[in-house]
Amino acid sequence: MNQVCIPEEAAIIQIERLALEARHIRRRIESAHTPQDRRVMNRQLQEIEAEIHQLQSRLER
Repeated sequence: MNQVCIPEEAAIIQIERLALEARHIRRRIESAHTPQDRRVMNRQLQEIEAEIHQLQSRLER
């Protein structure tokens, strides 16, 4: 079957994937052993949240 990829659908799928990844990182932050690990994971989380925000803004246009 051939499917046509709609940009809005692709963005929504990407947002959902990033949200799952963010949830996973939040769980890992809770069990991080060192402050350095927490800092790295918090930075990753911020980058993911920024990307989600950017995709959501693009959808609102």
